[in-house]
Amino acid sequence: YTFIRVVTGVARDLVARQLASPFILVTPVFRFQGQNWPHFELAAFMAQVRSVLEGHGVGIQGTYLFGHSGAAGCGGQGLNQAAAIAPTAVGFFDTCVGAGFGQAVKALAKGPVPTLIVHSVETAGFHPRQPIEYDPHFDFGKVYSTLGLRPAACPAHLPEAPLRHLAYQCAANEASTTLALVLDTGSGEKAHEALVPVAMRYFIEQYVE
Repeated sequence: YTFIRVVTGVARDLVARQLASPFILVTPVFRFQGQNWPHFELAAFMAQVRSVLEGHGVGIQGTYLFGHSGAAGCGGQGLNQAAAIAPTAVGFFDTCVGAGFGQAVKALAKGPVPTLIVHSVETAGFHPRQPIEYDPHFDFGKVYSTLGLRPAACPAHLPEAPLRHLAYQCAANEASTTLALVLDTGSGEKAHEALVPVAMRYFIEQYVE
């Protein structure tokens, strides 16, 4: 499965080049089966992960969550439940921008939990639904403004893909705990897939201690 190969490859590369300390990567991945994601309880899943690690004498120093596409905002719960387990940091990578996404981001901001949002073209979860699922000209300000995010000065260090020329290319909340970036990784579904390694590297470099 492409997602597993990509995230595993990025994780191994960052650790091998000592750009990140060794960490445990857990990838719960679900295939589309006609009704999007099956029922998935993040809290129950994390309890099982902790139990397995404790059985091997491994403690958890931090819990970092990230997901792509239907992992939040649409297609089931996924990262929509992130705030319930009080994670160390959360990354939303080209996820749908429906109600679940908005509620999740707001709940994390109350934590406050450091949150990174990176979008390229995915608008599938927007209501009303966009006529083109992967719209390279979509203005995420329509979504970000409802989350309390405003255009902000971009960080000194940015992902390897260039920013898109939109007003909300970099946005943040008032407390600067939530950062949103809109990148140019191309057009259509290829851009949607190409965002995964770019966003993952940036998230780990910037948020994982």
